[in-house]
Amino acid sequence: MDHLLEQATSSVFNSKMMASQKIILFFLCALSQASGCFKLITPSKWGAKPANCSEPLKVLPPEYVIIIHTAQNPCKTRAECSREVRNAQDYHLGLKGWCDVAYNFLIGEDGLVYEGRGWRNVGSHTYGYNDLSLGIAFIGTFVERSPNPAAWKALKCLLDFSVKVGYLSPDYLVVAHSDVSNLVSPGEPIRSEISKWPNYRHN
Repeated sequence: MDHLLEQATSSVFNSKMMASQKIILFFLCALSQASGCFKLITPSKWGAKPANCSEPLKVLPPEYVIIIHTAQNPCKTRAECSREVRNAQDYHLGLKGWCDVAYNFLIGEDGLVYEGRGWRNVGSHTYGYNDLSLGIAFIGTFVERSPNPAAWKALKCLLDFSVKVGYLSPDYLVVAHSDVSNLVSPGEPIRSEISKWPNYRHN
């Protein structure tokens, strides 16, 4: 009897937690759009498959931002970008066996921000930094060119917004994926640009 009561209590608690998280996400999404700086496309809006990620970041708010590229096709419309995000999720779920798309957020050249694992969950993007950082990926391959101004604006707005709502440390450091891994991501044009930022850190 006690076991059944414990299960029921746990189920109610989990349901309340999920409802609370949905309310917070709705509020943040509405707040981001009200700011007029960027628009957040939630997983349900880009057609995500069910994910099973629940491990929280070790440090809240995180002190690092890892800038990445997805090494996919570039996209300049919401339909194209949503398709690329779904493709990334399919790859990470199906072939990698991860709980969701690897990144916390993805940014398209349509100027929109696509939510992956969000502000609170551990990503699967950078060994040694997954539980300490937000992994933000530009959608596309940027070894020969930089993302367009709309994508850069979305990134900067997302970072500013994350600090304002307490989901990113005000003293956060920006790191290129290639600075902390043996990969070309995010591409030299992106790394060169963020290296000019005062909070850039090169390991």
